[in-house]
Amino acid sequence: MNCWTNWMTINRRSSGSMLRFLILAIVVYIFYRALKKWMIGGGTDVDQHRSSGSAVDDVLIQDPVCQTYFARRDGVHLRHEGRDLYFCSQKCRERYLQGDNPPDDQIGSD
Repeated sequence: MNCWTNWMTINRRSSGSMLRFLILAIVVYIFYRALKKWMIGGGTDVDQHRSSGSAVDDVLIQDPVCQTYFARRDGVHLRHEGRDLYFCSQKCRERYLQGDNPPDDQIGSD
């Protein structure tokens, strides 16, 4: 029983020091974040990006087959009859090429 008592005492000491270490780490992290925010000026990255006046990264366009909107950079490109067309997926592109598409007056070209 004496061995068991010694092990429990050691275990309590190590768990107490582990808890103190975790609390210290959390306090240091909070201090670091507060200092960083104070040094940078308090704005978030999103706010600073919006206030910089930068140009639009990409535009949303509509798929001529399924009519969903997506970013042009993520689309599947097709040059068809002198027009640049963009599709949300390869499947919609194939449907367009097979003739399963809306009338030409509904298709927007870029």
